[in-house]
This record gives sequence, structure tokens and C-alpha cells, in this order.
Amino acid sequence: MKTNTLTRLFGALMATGLMSAAAHAVPVLSYGGSDYYLTTTASTWTAGEAEAIGMGGHLVTINDAAEESAILAAFGSSLFWIGFTDAAVEGTFVWSSGQAVTYTNWSAGEPNNFGPEHYTVINWNALGAWNDLANGNSFVGIIEVASPVPEPGSLALAGLALLGLYASSRRKT
Repeated sequence: MKTNTLTRLFGALMATGLMSAAAHAVPVLSYGGSDYYLTTTASTWTAGEAEAIGMGGHLVTINDAAEESAILAAFGSSLFWIGFTDAAVEGTFVWSSGQAVTYTNWSAGEPNNFGPEHYTVINWNALGAWNDLANGNSFVGIIEVASPVPEPGSLALAGLALLGLYASSRRKT
């Protein structure tokens, strides 16, 4: 395909809604109806959450041990921000996504609010263990975005666009 044809194809996919703001990055993990990415740089928790919101998601919500295991297998043992915070009410941790708290995996003695600490990292002292830290720390965050599910009409429209582009390019050769 020529560059002009690729440009038109990209434009057609954008017009159908099949490509979103998150399409600029390839997810590191797809699991349970969500795609998982890393923030572009190490930063504060609030900056990581802002980047996640810009992509249409939040810092990761971990709902159970199976999801945590999948995340650890994909991302490894570095310290990462996750979307758990008690910034609004000390001692009452909530997910930034608004989802119900169904699972926690605090490191021994945590959360301890030493500092004060209102934001959570994973892999503290042990693989998968959580710790509350101050926002002034700088880590990469794990972003969770709902996996896109294209509307059936969008798929048909995209198919027609691709057929039209193919036919157009065949006529020119």
C-alpha cells in the first residue's frame, strides 16, 4: 500500500470510532475485559492518575488474586502505582475507578500512613504486596482501560471503508 492509502485507511478507522485515544499504545496485558498499559514516565500518583484518565481509564483496580497474578506476570516486580487511595478520608481506601473494594494485599504492617501516605504501590518488600506512600514519590503507574468493543455497525462501516480503499488502490495500478 502507498503512504496515501495508509493515511486514508487510518482516517477511515478514526471516523468509524474503531481507534480511540488509547490506540497510540499497545497494551502490555489484556485481561478480563480490560487493557493494561504503563504510564509514559515515572511521576507522582496524581500525575499517573491524570494520564490514565486522559486515556479513558484509571490507575489499575485489582479485584482479586487472579487479576493481581496476571498483572504481576505481565509487569514484573518493580514498584508501580495502583489506583488505591485514602486521600479523601484517612484510613478509608477506595479505588480511583470507583469500583467496590473486593481485594487487598497489604505488606505486613501496612497501610501505616507514615508521613502522611495516601497512595498505593504494588511490590513493596514482596512480589504483589502493597504499601501506602506519599504523593511526592515517583513511580511508573499501571493504567487500566476497558477494552474497546466496537459496535456492529462500526465494524460493517470499517469493512466497507477497507473495501473501498482496496478497490480504489487496485484501479490506480
